[in-house]
Amino acid sequence: ATAALAVAAAVAGYDRAGVVSTPKHFPGHGAVGVDSHVALPELDVSMAELADRDLRPFAKAVLHEAPSIMVSHVAVDAVAPGVPASLAPETYDLLREELGFEGVAITDSLGMGAVAGREEPAVSALAAGADLLLMPADTARTHRTLTRAIEEGRLSRERVEEAASRVVAVQLWQQRVAGARPVPVDAAGAPDLAALADTAAAAAEELAAAAG
Repeated sequence: ATAALAVAAAVAGYDRAGVVSTPKHFPGHGAVGVDSHVALPELDVSMAELADRDLRPFAKAVLHEAPSIMVSHVAVDAVAPGVPASLAPETYDLLREELGFEGVAITDSLGMGAVAGREEPAVSALAAGADLLLMPADTARTHRTLTRAIEEGRLSRERVEEAASRVVAVQLWQQRVAGARPVPVDAAGAPDLAALADTAAAAAEELAAAAG
């Protein structure tokens, strides 16, 4: 409940500032003991437990119209056993149909160990319902893979266009809000480059002196 209140306040604050907030990692990451940067964590809880604990902050984020939500690389037994949430259609169904989320669903980094060893994770994520693919290990190769998957009919053009339209809609929203609420002059002032240069030069001299 405390986390949900904090999420609501954070989303509202970022919105007022024209910043795209991204609550994460849906549908929950805090209860696992494995680092998804290295391997695939498993969240072994019932749907009732998931709803009562892990989903509550995300439900609050959706209620306050968070523009984006990040999906984890955690295998949630109550949703899609053995499959990273980011690659499972059931995860995006839960996010959109059950919680009512209409914004951009972004994956966690596709270069992480939990998904990096899987075949074409970017294709799987987009096909499952992701809209934005975060940090694939090789962006150019991923682009070629996605293009080939569309050409071969393994990834529908409609799904890709839906994803792209959501991303563009959020970009336009951010541009409009930021334009209406510019950063105050006292916060956006140019840094004192001369002072920074003097500090860097002094640090360099200290290092040189220490090196003897």
